[in-house]
Amino acid sequence: MRDMATDGRKAWVASLAVLLGMSAWTLPTRARASDTLESLASRDPLAGLSVSSFLGPDGRGMVISRSDSVEVFLPGPGTAGAAGLSVFFVSVGQGDAEYIELPDGRNALIDGGPADSSGSAIPPIAKFLAGRGVTKIDHVVLTHPHADHYAGLGYVFDNFQVGRFYDTRIDNSGATGDDLVRQKAAAEPGCASVHPAPGDSLDWAPGVAVRVLNSCPEPSRSSDVEMGASEVINNCSIVLKVVYGGSSVLFTGDVQDDVEARLASEYGDELRADVLKVGHHGSKHSSSAAFLDKVRPDLAYIEVGRNSYGHPAETAVARLQAVGASVRRTDRDGTQEYAVAPSTQGGDGATEVPVAAAGFFAGR
Repeated sequence: MRDMATDGRKAWVASLAVLLGMSAWTLPTRARASDTLESLASRDPLAGLSVSSFLGPDGRGMVISRSDSVEVFLPGPGTAGAAGLSVFFVSVGQGDAEYIELPDGRNALIDGGPADSSGSAIPPIAKFLAGRGVTKIDHVVLTHPHADHYAGLGYVFDNFQVGRFYDTRIDNSGATGDDLVRQKAAAEPGCASVHPAPGDSLDWAPGVAVRVLNSCPEPSRSSDVEMGASEVINNCSIVLKVVYGGSSVLFTGDVQDDVEARLASEYGDELRADVLKVGHHGSKHSSSAAFLDKVRPDLAYIEVGRNSYGHPAETAVARLQAVGASVRRTDRDGTQEYAVAPSTQGGDGATEVPVAAAGFFAGR
């Protein structure tokens, strides 16, 4: 049986390693359950590291410094947000990762972003999870098997306890990394793998409605279809609508305009959402006018980094603005948080939170 206390400490040590850049302590599987911050520091040559304790007097992380005077927020178990719903659109470069803190203390991660562009074993999502003090992820969703969505999930399964894994059932015949993630999910003790179908409702937390609007629940391979394999994989993306306290967020993965047209026809005004995670990084082939006319978001978040694809397309941004959406881009604005207060009715308590100012990593 998995030692939960040890798991928590290992994930905590992983967070510390990510934040401080420890050369010998980058993975929690290499940590000992008895490790303290002092013992870790004594085994790593970090000149000038000032260590006082794991936690401050309020149970939250403390700011510690290195010899170069760079401040680092050290995560602790009290770092997670208060009751309510918080959605983070994480800046991971050219890729997608959305982290959700649920009202009952549980959490969810939709996609894990890409691998580190410099070749490090630690993906960009790791720094964000460290900053939030995460030790367990209750729900992990892989919207579709493209590396800019799944590559960071290998690290997640290696270093965090995962409760449930949601996966669309299309195999990327041109890659092996998606198979590895699925193998890790299958080997994770206590983790159930789920293949949601359109129309399903997911039980994530009391008072939170999570509805599946798109997926490919039947097994298939990208080489089995006539149209371009990449487009097929994109269009198998799991699309979720999350509703809490009168506020709603629509997560669209990388679906393109042909699936958007079907969703607009099938769901109509049910697509209306306060917040849109913009499809396919703002590609010109997504965020179609007919689709946006049904969604009509107040806020639109584009998760994008340096790329050669022309993301986000000016035409897509213009279409978003034409329906009144305020557009945010993670490459320019960093990680963004959308928070809904626990007693909100009609969305009145929903706010954008300046993540960097709140002490979290902006991921840039």
